[in-house]
This record gives sequence, structure tokens and C-alpha cells, in this order.
Amino acid sequence: MASTAGALIIVEQELLLVERAINPKKGCWDLPGGFVEYHESLEQGLQRELEEELGLLITSQQLQYFGSYANQYRYNEVLYHTCDAFFICQLSHKPNLHAKDDVASLQWHSLKKLPFNNIAFSSVNQGLNDLVKNRPQQFTNNSH
Repeated sequence: MASTAGALIIVEQELLLVERAINPKKGCWDLPGGFVEYHESLEQGLQRELEEELGLLITSQQLQYFGSYANQYRYNEVLYHTCDAFFICQLSHKPNLHAKDDVASLQWHSLKKLPFNNIAFSSVNQGLNDLVKNRPQQFTNNSH
């Protein structure tokens, strides 16, 4: 089993999603993040991935654990079983970001209108459903 970490980057009532530039699920929406390397914690892996994919530098103090979800990730005819851990990163304003690495584009989406029909992975779909159904009051204009 492999571990991944994804960021729920939220500014006011909007969530950042990234378009996958590679397979699996090329062209679908995903959370920024990726596989955690053997020598990394979940937070360290996520910080590295955010810098690689978006040019975003964050501290571990800006990450709040949200939850984890089981997933399957097929790559080069191999089926990997993953545990996908998600962290909330609530920001006070939208940072200047650039799609890099395996990200084709990025887009801010209203938490009230997320593109559930084009989300790359079941784990991300589950996490987003939990986010909007169980914690909507958490995301007010009082961001840190």
C-alpha cells in the first residue's frame, strides 16, 4: 500500500482543483498533491508536491488534517492500493500559482458547485462530499 497526500486549498468559499496532465485520469479534476516518498511524513510530501505542482510554499502549520480515504490507482497496468490523506489549507487570499509538473491547469471552484461528475478518483470524490456536507460552516470569510 502506498500513501498520498492532497490539499484542500480554500479561500473564502472557493476550493482549488487541478486538471491532471497525465494518466491515469488525464483531463479530470484532482486535488493538488501526490505520492509521499519513503523518507517523508504526509505533511512533508504534501509540501513538496505543492511546490512542484503549483510553486506554492506552505508551512506544516498551515495544514490541518481532514481525513483519509482508501483508493485504487492504476498506472502502467499495475493496480496500486493507496491511502489518500487530505489536509485543509485555508488561506486569506488567492496566491499567485502556476500549473507545473503533472498539472495541466488549475481552477478555483465554489464549494457549492464542485464538478463531481469529472473528479479523477473516488477518494477525492468522497473527501469533497464530506467537505461540503459535513463542514460547510467551517469556511467563512474569517480565514487565517
